[in-house]
Amino acid sequence: MRVSQVKMNIAIGLMADKTVVVTGANGFIASWLVKLLLERGYNVRGTVRDPKDESKLRHLLELPGAQDRLVLYRAELMAEGDFDEVVDGADCVMHTASKVSADFVDDPYKEIVDPAVKGTLNVLKSAAKTKTVKRVVYTSSMSAVVCSDRFVNRSEDDVVDETWWTDPDFCQKLEMYYHLGKTLAERAAFEYAKDAPFDLVSIVPCTVLGGLMQETVNWSSSEVLRILQGIQKQEDDMIIPTNVAFVDVEDVATAHILAMENSNAEGRHLAVSESVTIDYIALLLAKLYPQYKNVLKPDMKGMDEATFSKPLFKFSNDKLKHLGLNFTPIAGIVKKTVQSLQQFNLV
Repeated sequence: MRVSQVKMNIAIGLMADKTVVVTGANGFIASWLVKLLLERGYNVRGTVRDPKDESKLRHLLELPGAQDRLVLYRAELMAEGDFDEVVDGADCVMHTASKVSADFVDDPYKEIVDPAVKGTLNVLKSAAKTKTVKRVVYTSSMSAVVCSDRFVNRSEDDVVDETWWTDPDFCQKLEMYYHLGKTLAERAAFEYAKDAPFDLVSIVPCTVLGGLMQETVNWSSSEVLRILQGIQKQEDDMIIPTNVAFVDVEDVATAHILAMENSNAEGRHLAVSESVTIDYIALLLAKLYPQYKNVLKPDMKGMDEATFSKPLFKFSNDKLKHLGLNFTPIAGIVKKTVQSLQQFNLV
């Protein structure tokens, strides 16, 4: 047996005594989290809405190590105390679950904002009841970073980093309730953690693409699928543009684990690989996959590729790089996305 294999086996043996809870375990990011945690030898407890619905959970149940080290629980974000059992005796909680809803609802505060905050606090309150949880890793979003006059009026030299926060008043004025909910939830989480028996670290990803672990196509992957199929989309003029920065889903999952394993990790961590527009993604798709004749080709307005691909804003992902994360370049992210769409015969 090679020395490297011996070291790996020892590491897995050490992790077998550690238990990590992943909320919303069958989500896009969370599924990769479960996979990577099992590969590292951790015991994993995942929360889902219905543990008996194997059609939505098969991709998790069939993972190597799942039979021995993965247990799935039913838990509802809005039910206080519903996470008590699953976190009892755990070492870490990774809170990825989030109530997703469109901004256009009858009562946006009741249906979007309040559930985002209350659901997060319900998980943290359960984690605080057990004395074993020492760290919570919270999945935030760039929605909690870029929605502000500061971002809109940024200069070319401004560098977006973890100190940038979305302005709640800005969101309210523009009725961006999902963004408001994510912002208030992250702030509430850090405020609660000040007096909790655990510390809290957040991972703040931008638009997440990459390999799908299940046939269900999430929102961001559906954008790639739309471009490949040549389906035009009518976009409203938005002060804050969407799809202007991208990151690989496996990198985001790895970021959570690095933040858990490194005792020096603290605060927010921006998970951004590259800042490019969705039109540049379309250009890449047209170049990489000429076999798809209907792929939407962007109007480059006479620009050369270097100018067309110029980042929309500068950012710093140094905190995650210092934890050891090597970000996947945008071309690699696009290839992973398309390969998984092909694997499931979705394109």
